[in-house]
Amino acid sequence: MPRYCKQTTLERGKISRAAHCVALFIGAGRYRGAGAGSPVSRSLASKLTAGRRLCGALVLGAVAISGAVQPAFSTCSADQVIIETQSGQHRFDVELADTSAERAQGLMFRESMPQDAGMLFVYPKPRPVSFWMKNTLIPLDMIFTDQRGVIVSIHKNAIPYDETPLFGGDAIFSVLELNSGVSKGKNIKIGDVLLHPAYDFYISTPCGAK
Repeated sequence: MPRYCKQTTLERGKISRAAHCVALFIGAGRYRGAGAGSPVSRSLASKLTAGRRLCGALVLGAVAISGAVQPAFSTCSADQVIIETQSGQHRFDVELADTSAERAQGLMFRESMPQDAGMLFVYPKPRPVSFWMKNTLIPLDMIFTDQRGVIVSIHKNAIPYDETPLFGGDAIFSVLELNSGVSKGKNIKIGDVLLHPAYDFYISTPCGAK
């Protein structure tokens, strides 16, 4: 499975301009050998040559950007979630619940869960979502996201066996359940981003397999 890297808007713009420069290099080469004696051709060739110098810097910059940002996400996979916060990245091993049966079962009857683990519920498309704690033995933090992996709401310290519905939002794509207290301890907040292959490309790109 191919690996991808997270890019800012500025970085994607630089790489896009660098790709455009490849065409400019080819164009300059063609004009050198065709009609180079005419004033128009000399002027155009001069402009293309100057453009090639600028593009050289852009291409090198794009290569540097690609190499600089890729390693941060090169080891994440479908059984892991990375949460990007202001304090840094936090990685969790996750069980994926992406079928109706798996989502219905959830973490019911589990007596414990490692502190660096969780369960990621993924829906086919965004929808209104409410969770409860029926038959759930361990207290949990519930993190609700949109289709891009952006956190839109958090329910902390959900009480075991409590059947009170906990509403996450009207357009929820996924829910990450962690041990109670983890979201506070890691300073996870609304607006932070989850990185996982399930999420839309535009904010966080699929990490790919190890």
